[in-house]
Amino acid sequence: MVFRDVVNVIQEFIFPPGAVCPACGRAGTPRQLCPACLKAWSELAQGMGICSHCGRFGNFLPPAALCRDCRTERPPFSLARGVAPYEGPVRDALYLFKFAGKQELAFPLGSLMAGLARELFPRRALAGVVPVPLHPDRERERRFNQAALLAAAVARELRLLLLNEALFRVRETPSQTTLSGASRRVNLAGAFSPGKAAAHLQGKGVVLVDDVYTTGATAAECSRSLLAAGASSVYVLTLATAVLKEGNRQEES
Repeated sequence: MVFRDVVNVIQEFIFPPGAVCPACGRAGTPRQLCPACLKAWSELAQGMGICSHCGRFGNFLPPAALCRDCRTERPPFSLARGVAPYEGPVRDALYLFKFAGKQELAFPLGSLMAGLARELFPRRALAGVVPVPLHPDRERERRFNQAALLAAAVARELRLLLLNEALFRVRETPSQTTLSGASRRVNLAGAFSPGKAAAHLQGKGVVLVDDVYTTGATAAECSRSLLAAGASSVYVLTLATAVLKEGNRQEES
């Protein structure tokens, strides 16, 4: 076997023919983001700090490491963290996942989220993983719940129970996209209720999974329902997190 043949065999082992990155389409390893995407994602957060409670990115630095919202009224969850800022290639990947039907992104995106949870959350104290639920009408329209797909990947990676029926959305709510933080809180008040799987949560912690954290209104309302159902603590895990600009304004999804 000549040297070129050896190189081809190695390349085909690392990058099997036809295998492409599910986010950008470059040659890559099956079911994984390619090195170029991972590099671009990691560069998004360079030079930014994060709020020590809600995990949103911004220009604030220790010791004032809480964003204005968390200083004013601390959300009821114990900690929230996202993998990357909700910008550029991360925003593009989530668009493909949610609106272009690329459900195969759930595995690589969920794997990244699980790695973050493994590093930051007290896994021994956790009862399971709960996705932020869609209203049944919205889920039928979209044909899947993106948070449920991510939660399944996270639960599998962390070897935790997937508790799809721990939380239900009991009423449809208008789109949050154009609403302010205060309007989102009003919009979501009473929108979630514990389900039969909430019995697994008594006295234990839980990971709440969503795709994006923007104002935190959804995470806070879901956390209130889970804590009222008996969970001892809620850890919020998202793929992307909003970037806080000057004056504490937020980029909304």
